[in-house]
Amino acid sequence: MFKNRVGVYEVVTGRKGDHASAMSLTLGVWLCCLPLVFLLVAPFFGWKVAGVAGLGLLVVLLVICFGICTTKICKEGGEDHA
Repeated sequence: MFKNRVGVYEVVTGRKGDHASAMSLTLGVWLCCLPLVFLLVAPFFGWKVAGVAGLGLLVVLLVICFGICTTKICKEGGEDHA
């Protein structure tokens, strides 16, 4: 489904979406937040919980990134014009 939207976006606008930079930015934000998560969670709940919290933060950031990328595609000429 997502590939279909990307293909429609490329055909309608004539340019390719730059989703790699959004994912790189998400990874960078996660890496910068990870020490803070470990410093706040590990002393109170332990290393395993801190690891799960770090992975949970990654999943949340990826869902937000995916949502932003898909809505950007639809707003700039996605499936509506197909």
